[in-house]
Amino acid sequence: MSRMCSQVLEEVHRSILGLLQHIASAEKVSSLLDVGCWDGSTTIEYAGVADGARAFGIEVFQGPAAQAAQRGVSVAVMDLERDRFPWPDQSMDLVVCNQVFEHLKNVWLPMSEIARVLRVGGHLLFSVPNLASLHNRALLALGQQPTSIRTFGPHVRGFTLGQVKELLGADGVFRIRRIAAVGFYPLSAKWARAFATLLPGAAHTSILWVQKVEHRSEWPWAAYAQVLQATKWTDDAGSRDSASQPLDSPLRGSLAACGHFPDTSDLVSRAP
Repeated sequence: MSRMCSQVLEEVHRSILGLLQHIASAEKVSSLLDVGCWDGSTTIEYAGVADGARAFGIEVFQGPAAQAAQRGVSVAVMDLERDRFPWPDQSMDLVVCNQVFEHLKNVWLPMSEIARVLRVGGHLLFSVPNLASLHNRALLALGQQPTSIRTFGPHVRGFTLGQVKELLGADGVFRIRRIAAVGFYPLSAKWARAFATLLPGAAHTSILWVQKVEHRSEWPWAAYAQVLQATKWTDDAGSRDSASQPLDSPLRGSLAACGHFPDTSDLVSRAP
């Protein structure tokens, strides 16, 4: 299983590089942000494919961040679930977020910050393991834990392809340009490519290329964080209002429930 996982991660890397190359061949990419850059080696490779774009990165661990800085990446050492990005609005041409969000409980703050720093017309390349992959479905049918969200593992969130599309497409901030799928356990890489293309919703990993179409002062992900926090408060107080009622679609429902949103920075930083 570990060998197949390594093959999938290599295929994900190649797919992201291919999308980067496609974007860079059509327009100038001057600034590139790698969310979760580790030691910067991949970040520098991304920047090279983007014709020498200036490389920025975010990393929570000091050691790898120092290595990334030595490689020439402008690194911010920060906690994605608590901290805001240190860059101005619309300062990035392209953001890569590869295999990161499955490690986060609070995805609302980093999603809002990615949208904030990306310029209108800029691109986001986003990938996460697919909770609804064929092998995960088989494991669940057998009463076993899915590999993408093990109890004794680093992942705390599971995403189906449909949920990723809803997350990134919330309220029309981003337009989906392309959906790619990688890996198809237990098939070899050769056969996996064909089946992942044919059945992306059952592949191991989902990769989405989305493009920002508008800039806002308030983001739908921050709105949902506010609804979550309001629900917690009303439940704790023993009362129930419209914010604490079940919502048919979390993102769409939260937008309808909240209307115009005040400053939600504190709510987002403490969202579950």
